[in-house]
Amino acid sequence: MKSSLFYTLAVAFFFSALAFVFYLGKLQFPESHGLNPLSLEINFSHFLVGFFAHLKSPFGRLLLQILLILVTCKIFSFLFSLIRIPSVIGEITGGLVLGPSLLGMFAPEFSEMIFPASSMGSLKLLSQVGLIFFMFLIGLETDWKNLHGSLHTAVVISHVSIMFPFLLGVITSLYLFETLAPKKVSFLSFSLFLGISMSITAFPVLARIIQEKKLNTERSGVLAITCAAADDVTAWLILALILGLTSSDSMSGVLLCFFGVVLFLYFAFKYVRTRFASSLSKLENIDFLPNYIVFFLFIWLTFSSLFTESMGIHSLFGAFIAGSTIPANHKIRKIIINKFQDVSVIFLLPLFFAYSGLKTQIGLLSDPNLFLICLLILFVAILGKLGGSTISARFLGESWKDSLIIGILMNTRGLMELIVLNIGLEMGIIGPELFTIMVIMALVTTAMSGPAINLVQKFFKKKNTPDPTPTLENSEQGVSSKILIAFARPQTGIDLVKLCYKIFPNAKFRTFHVNQNYNFDIEQSQYEMSILFENIKFISANEGIPVDFQFSSSENFETALWEQLNEYKPDILILGSPNVESWKEIYKGTIKKIIKSSSCSVAVFINKGIGSLNRVFVKSDSEDAVSIINGLGGDPSLFRSWKDGDHFDPNHHIFVKDWTEKDFEFMKKNYLILGRKRT
Repeated sequence: MKSSLFYTLAVAFFFSALAFVFYLGKLQFPESHGLNPLSLEINFSHFLVGFFAHLKSPFGRLLLQILLILVTCKIFSFLFSLIRIPSVIGEITGGLVLGPSLLGMFAPEFSEMIFPASSMGSLKLLSQVGLIFFMFLIGLETDWKNLHGSLHTAVVISHVSIMFPFLLGVITSLYLFETLAPKKVSFLSFSLFLGISMSITAFPVLARIIQEKKLNTERSGVLAITCAAADDVTAWLILALILGLTSSDSMSGVLLCFFGVVLFLYFAFKYVRTRFASSLSKLENIDFLPNYIVFFLFIWLTFSSLFTESMGIHSLFGAFIAGSTIPANHKIRKIIINKFQDVSVIFLLPLFFAYSGLKTQIGLLSDPNLFLICLLILFVAILGKLGGSTISARFLGESWKDSLIIGILMNTRGLMELIVLNIGLEMGIIGPELFTIMVIMALVTTAMSGPAINLVQKFFKKKNTPDPTPTLENSEQGVSSKILIAFARPQTGIDLVKLCYKIFPNAKFRTFHVNQNYNFDIEQSQYEMSILFENIKFISANEGIPVDFQFSSSENFETALWEQLNEYKPDILILGSPNVESWKEIYKGTIKKIIKSSSCSVAVFINKGIGSLNRVFVKSDSEDAVSIINGLGGDPSLFRSWKDGDHFDPNHHIFVKDWTEKDFEFMKKNYLILGRKRT
């Protein structure tokens, strides 16, 4: 109360003193006293004039543009996500709506007021900064381990999917050069740029489509994500060479540019990457990056972008290389991505969509010849990318279904195509007509991916559906038990699959992997997924037993598991527990709820280092466990009653035991603990 009274008196004294001083000033300087603080006359029209004058100032207009762009792009992103079209297509469409193709056509005065030509410079600079950050993130998420070794097939498919559309693009340029090429551009520059424009794949969009369509667990999805990574790296290197050729007037200039890029790449991957690896390896146990690391990241990003811009091959290539030099440490990657992603992807990237939309004039295609050229470009782009990827995948032994899905995914261009097109327009290699046509091509090829994948899946599902056969419900003979193997750690899943195949050779299996880190690091998670999938596929082939491999990117293991239980309705759920602490957590949490609420039996395997299983010991007091195993068709040759004096080999033996709440001494051995006999 005392402090409130003092504060009130202080404020009253302050304003009274100000009013008195201003009054004295008016008496002493009547001609130049300025605003009369004692005047209460309201002039609303004068206020509005001042309000709009501030809005029309360069900075005020820029803030208004940013606000309108962010809201519009978010609305269209949300609307497109409702019909399962990638959100990036919605954001690009939002940018087109704000441009001359729609807003400029139906409300030209309003469009000119918000986006006058004089304000485009500021918007362009901000959008370029956003692209630099975005390309840094793309380089950061590129896993170079995916580009060599056992993934030779993916690299071959990727490179064929670049060469085939590239060649078709160059051939098409013979027809388009006289009509659409700017006057001062050489045929070499125009044809090479058109070729690389046809060859681009949008890696970020492709990764999200794979996730949405649940192709992570299928061979087509694993191959496509690896092909896209190889495609990204190769296409950007080719683009850098093309831009070097375009910006140089002589062969000596081209060679100097080429050697400059080679030296830059050597310096980046031989020296800078090593330094970052050494510095970041000391920070594995912390949850934040020190300011000096963040400072050097910004310095390295800025230097790389500046160097490649100075060499005439655009700053975005330097940003991509800067991100690629960060070592593939999952935790550090995640921290860096979190620092850069929100500002670049949510705030700055929509400015690029709007800037692209403001340069896209669909009205230019009112000429029938340009409309026909647009159809030709679309046909050549789909034939080259989808056809090249599909044919090469099929030639290398993939099924027609997987080959077509890989082709459709590789035909996704999206944001990366827009980036390349803006570079071409900025450097004067292509004109506004061809820019508009290529933007339409990028939108169509990306938007068609989802429906096309659905069509392929429905066709092959219908084609491969077996004839219905009667099932024997009243006889145990021929009835296969359904086992759900759920896990988060990939190694746990591999161990459980080996165990279950051995004990239950006649059962039907479904593995369910919950990757809770997927949304934080898609590239690393995809790599881990491919390794896990190949391991389980190898085990399945050796045992001669098929397995249904399912995947979830949910951050909540329990929620994802309940959804899977309700959908699959297994006879038994099997999980893994590596230690006592994990067992206690499992029993008191998720599993305890499942035991009480689910109709299936539940088992947890405690693995203390088993190699190959050749004996399962059963204690005499484990009646429920024995009953469950018999009901699931367990292999009787493996089981043996435990007798005092029997030797337990932790590399080859396990114990089967009923559920227990308090006794944790058994954790010193391998145990399969079963509970809740199914009725």
